[in-house]
Amino acid sequence: MAGFPFAAVVGQSDIKTALLISAVAPEIGGVLIFGKRGTAKSTLVRALPEVLPLLEGVADCPYFCDPSQTRRLCRNCQARQQRGEVLPLATRRQRVITLPLNASEERLVGYFDLTSALKHGDARRFEPGLLAAANRNILYVDEVNLLADHLVDSLLDAASLGVNYVERDNVSEVHPARFLLVGTMNPEEGELRPQLLDRFGLAVQAETIRNVPSRSLIIERALIHQSDPAQLTAEVAGETADLLQKLTLAIEYYPQVKTPPKLRYAIAKAVSQEMQAAGHRGDIVVNIAARAIAALDGRLEVTLDDANLALRLAMSHRARSFSSLQKALMGVAQEEDLQGGESPEEATEIAQIDDYPEPEAVPDEDYKPGMAGISRKIKEGLEGFPLKAILDFPRDRQTRQYSGRRFESLSSRRSGRYIRSRYQSEVNDLALDATLRAAAVHQKTRGWIPGQRLELREPDFRQKVRQRKSRALLVFAIDASDSVMSRQLMNATKRAILALMQDAYEKRDRVAILTFRFASARLLLPPTNNYTQAREALEQIYVGGCTPIATGIQESLKLIEKEQRRDRTIYPALLLFTDGLANVGLSGKMNEPYPVQDALRMCDEIAQARIATTVIDTGPHFHPGVMRKSEEGICREMAERMNGNYYILSDLKGNNIFEEAEA
Repeated sequence: MAGFPFAAVVGQSDIKTALLISAVAPEIGGVLIFGKRGTAKSTLVRALPEVLPLLEGVADCPYFCDPSQTRRLCRNCQARQQRGEVLPLATRRQRVITLPLNASEERLVGYFDLTSALKHGDARRFEPGLLAAANRNILYVDEVNLLADHLVDSLLDAASLGVNYVERDNVSEVHPARFLLVGTMNPEEGELRPQLLDRFGLAVQAETIRNVPSRSLIIERALIHQSDPAQLTAEVAGETADLLQKLTLAIEYYPQVKTPPKLRYAIAKAVSQEMQAAGHRGDIVVNIAARAIAALDGRLEVTLDDANLALRLAMSHRARSFSSLQKALMGVAQEEDLQGGESPEEATEIAQIDDYPEPEAVPDEDYKPGMAGISRKIKEGLEGFPLKAILDFPRDRQTRQYSGRRFESLSSRRSGRYIRSRYQSEVNDLALDATLRAAAVHQKTRGWIPGQRLELREPDFRQKVRQRKSRALLVFAIDASDSVMSRQLMNATKRAILALMQDAYEKRDRVAILTFRFASARLLLPPTNNYTQAREALEQIYVGGCTPIATGIQESLKLIEKEQRRDRTIYPALLLFTDGLANVGLSGKMNEPYPVQDALRMCDEIAQARIATTVIDTGPHFHPGVMRKSEEGICREMAERMNGNYYILSDLKGNNIFEEAEA
């Protein structure tokens, strides 16, 4: 069945515009599309090639090199040109290359054929991967937020360099890998890694169409496509031809489009001051997008409307909040009269709009001034803190992709200590010694003559089993209720967390921070290995309200399960900081004794999921010169139900953990 036509998709104007912009200016970095299922995200991506101009390339080249770009040719095409060979040319439509979530690294970047090397002595026989197929095409990742980190790393390298480097056992290969990266995701299924999020030039939200006539038209076109795809294609053929012509002209116009200096200044101010965007990628992408929008409209100069649209498409995932985005759009409009008004230096500043705190939240102000002092104190006194005991996880037999310094794990990548070999159908990390031993016993039956080479067959090949240090995912679930609102208790909790996070940074772990209070839990920090972001997230902790321990554990489990869907090999560990005084259950009501029962039931679910857990009791247990003894919570019982470890915060480092940090 023919694909659904691009022009036949009803609505979704932002997605269509973003895809067309990226087709005009591929250097923009790609498009990320947010939205729930059934909003035509994948349909539009797969239909995009039909409105793109045909490509000319080297017919027999696996990378379909562009003959007009001499410096971007692959090694083979360069060598052929240098020999004076006339490269055979062909034209074809761009293709959508799909990257599966379960793809191996070799499938993505390519690999050297070990079987060919042993049988025929051809050590450089390279089998191209998906990055090779994606060159000058569209690389599409559905549910990109669930893509494994090792694939993200390879994808980021290729996207930033425009080439793919593959190095294995002193053999290397390099080939062009310039592609339009398009990702779709449902935010409810997990967050996107920040490095990859920033790589996407544009980010748009798929709309759920509520207009009844439009929904009726969607149904009509879907039914026509199911029964007679050719009929639907014919009905929108005129619109498809118009889009193709529009895009062809825009690609021709784009290099000549200019942005007026005053407008460029206004964009820079909006991105840096109003949006407070980090880095300079946002400014650059907005200018590229604005030029592409002008080219699509057949103009050679960027206008204010172009800049407004470019800001909305390029900064929605970079601006700190939606309100700041609105202020930025106002800022560009009010900066100056772009038709010849006052200079940028004389432009009127926008009135500052106060950001309102979270409702009913009381910030832990006492903690913020002491961050630097707390870090110094932790660094000086880290030796006395029993990190090894708290973060000592049992080994398992899981094979993992990622390196770290936390614990020994089997490695699925071609690095690490070679500990043994095994037979497998497809070998990508050859254990030569084991292969020769396996082949040696069969040489007599294979007619081997002394002095000749050994005869190797596929059943002889053995795969190396490697072991190396790996990393963990540490989920900090923090009780921020009234019962731990005391300055000493919360400061002590944060100091302990900082010490643990510093160790996590050194061990290359990923960390996530979740707080719970009132009747809900809030994810302050999605999983990351950015220590600076983790410290900043601690500053954002608000305290006050009831103690919904069950909800905190439940949301922590959901977060871990999301990460496990993205990578089944992660090693999750839950670090629960609470005083154990549960008074709100999963229903959100203060109805004893259900809060305690709900918390213990969630502990049982953690145990069933086999998640390494440590409960750190932040209750004000008796400690000389600190606080009086209070009623006991259920922390010890929760730790036992979760098959985890139990510690009392005030015992971890004696009196020192409660000392004031120097500002």
